[in-house]
Amino acid sequence: MAPKSPTIRTVVFTPNDAVTIALRSIEERRGDPGAGVRVGLSEVDSYLLPARPGELISVLGMTSNYKSGWMQFWARQAAAQIAEYHLHDQVVIYASWEQAIEEMMAFDLAFSARMSATQIYQGRVSENEMQRLREAALKRICIPIWLIGHSIEECQSRPMLSLRSVNDAVNYIRSTFAVKPRIIFLDYLQQIEPDEGENRRMQVFDIVRRCKNLALSHGCPVVMGVQAGRDVYNNRSWGVPGVHEALETSNIEHTSDKILGIWYPKQSFQEGTPITARRKGRLITLNVSENLLILQVLKQKMGPSGLWWPLYVDPATNQVSHMLEQNLNDWGEHPTCERPGCDKPEL
Repeated sequence: MAPKSPTIRTVVFTPNDAVTIALRSIEERRGDPGAGVRVGLSEVDSYLLPARPGELISVLGMTSNYKSGWMQFWARQAAAQIAEYHLHDQVVIYASWEQAIEEMMAFDLAFSARMSATQIYQGRVSENEMQRLREAALKRICIPIWLIGHSIEECQSRPMLSLRSVNDAVNYIRSTFAVKPRIIFLDYLQQIEPDEGENRRMQVFDIVRRCKNLALSHGCPVVMGVQAGRDVYNNRSWGVPGVHEALETSNIEHTSDKILGIWYPKQSFQEGTPITARRKGRLITLNVSENLLILQVLKQKMGPSGLWWPLYVDPATNQVSHMLEQNLNDWGEHPTCERPGCDKPEL
């Protein structure tokens, strides 16, 4: 997937060239209500700019903090937007290095059938529930999410997918089925097989650069899961990683157009533990539960950053939504920072 060496003319823009393409881009955005890929949660979308072609968006979090779950939720939302705007020549592409295709689809079908993925994995499915899954499968066939990964059924070791392999797979999808990617998800950075590089840090640095090139070459946003270092857990009461805390590379901070931090507090504290943080000038207290997920915008070019949201998540069915209004009204609000927690983000 090595980029072609540019000719001088392709990288030099006269004032007229620059103005012309800028105005064309603005007109395209103005005239296209479906431009950009949104998350599909109204409060988040009012703050987070839509994902645009060529952007690299990193989802940064510790292991088991719902990075994959969030990306799979977003992939479904992006597919729903394809249907909403009648973009029939576009698809969502999701590449996974961790989960087998069967596991990913079981998770997907659990969402559609409103069943527990854990229950499905364990085979605890009645005949009526199996019928619900079959009906969900018929609907899933019509959802334009294409998967790149490995299958347990093939009885082979996981293929060592590099970014070059993913690029070849995307090109195959485009040329064979006459569709183009609206958005590509990569799950996740530290599992991607390197093409080159003398040491691990330089390999990961190069992979990040190639992910950005993937977004540019296919004219769509690329969303990449990124593992945070274990220091995030050390004596901290706020578990959203900082932009500089990606494992094995600092290139995430520099190359990403947007960085979303994600934290599933249940992985840090016992259920019922209160956590306090500042949001829009107020100290807010939330109680840790299996349904609490924190999402924070750590970086976005051309837009604000820092705001966070408490989201409701059902990990068993991959349901994600804003907190119910009654839950928001139950937040403890503190007008001063004299309580423990005033060292949390003041946003």
